[in-house]
Amino acid sequence: MNRTPDPARSRSRWVFMIVALVLIALNLRLAITSTSALITALTASGALTDVTVVIVPAVPTAVFAVAGLSTARLSARLGVERTIGLGMVVLTAGLLLRAIPSPWVVVAGTVIATSGLAVVNILLPAVVRAHFGRHIGPITTAYSTAMSIGAALAAATAVPIASALGSASMGLAVWAAPAVIAVAVWAFAMPLSRPAARPDAGAPLAPASGPRRRDPLPAGTWLLAGFFAMQSLLSYILMGWLPSIATSAGLSAERAGILLGVMMAIGAPATVLIVPLTRTPIRMRVGFTLIATATIVGVAGLTFAPTALPEVWAACLGLGMCAFPFALVLIAGIGRNAADSARASSVIQSVGYTLATLGPLAAGAIHQATGSWTLVLGLLACGALAQLALGLLLTRTTAARVTGAE
Repeated sequence: MNRTPDPARSRSRWVFMIVALVLIALNLRLAITSTSALITALTASGALTDVTVVIVPAVPTAVFAVAGLSTARLSARLGVERTIGLGMVVLTAGLLLRAIPSPWVVVAGTVIATSGLAVVNILLPAVVRAHFGRHIGPITTAYSTAMSIGAALAAATAVPIASALGSASMGLAVWAAPAVIAVAVWAFAMPLSRPAARPDAGAPLAPASGPRRRDPLPAGTWLLAGFFAMQSLLSYILMGWLPSIATSAGLSAERAGILLGVMMAIGAPATVLIVPLTRTPIRMRVGFTLIATATIVGVAGLTFAPTALPEVWAACLGLGMCAFPFALVLIAGIGRNAADSARASSVIQSVGYTLATLGPLAAGAIHQATGSWTLVLGLLACGALAQLALGLLLTRTTAARVTGAE
């Protein structure tokens, strides 16, 4: 007997998949911003040393770069949904390990946790392309907003939670709880069939073995990799060191954590306004200019009047960090299908994060050498200008291929 599809049931499944995607995204910055907010407390308690305190903020981008080299192959073998689930399990394990207040254990836990994050980071644009191909813009906005909310929540509450628990390292480990919930919902919500079994809209999310590996990358991949590298470099310096910059200016650790929360939270409403600017070349130019200008204003405020209106400067920096969802929409829409998006995403994020790894390390080293954040802030302003130049060049050369990504 033939069974006709139940539209209501299909809609419910679709909504459940979106919920699972949002819960996954909610966890993708918790490990990073909670660490940043607690760096002072971790150092004071001995859970980090002068050496490891410089290493930890640089771990995410370094791990993201390495993971990009193997994620596509892993997802081709396991299926993208299983691979994301595995990444979230690894994230959870790393977060739990950081409960041990030992410097190198905290570093190891951060490496493990961000390895899981890296896998999920790379594959989410392709998941959006495969499962929500006609709604790339809105779905990307939804999960980018969830990332901002999660990052802001961890940044603003990490210090009070750690104080309540009486341990900075336990304040890191507690963020494994939302990861466990996300894994459970993902396991029930997402289909587990291999991507290769789907037709074009759900074309392979990762390159299969054989000649496919030699397919040329979509046009604009390398320019987009450059833009992604600059936005990652700026973002991870700010996510890793903003609380330290604020406390050096005389603000309390609690307020410094709140500033990081403000910076991350502003991404939620700002993403809704920024992502639609990817639809046409003129709008893209406006978007790239707005993002760079906001970053420069925020950096200038922290440089010349750090205690005057710190929340305003943090909000400007948060608007500038909307370069990330902006780039995600461009990645999700690049090429002919989800397979192209996955291959381009792997290259873009590997190259981007490799270059961006230098940012947090260099920022920490410059501060230790000079005893000031002034030079770091000046370099951030220069980075925003470079990001703008790459964005405008990208608009000129690839707009025709990506303006349909919505």
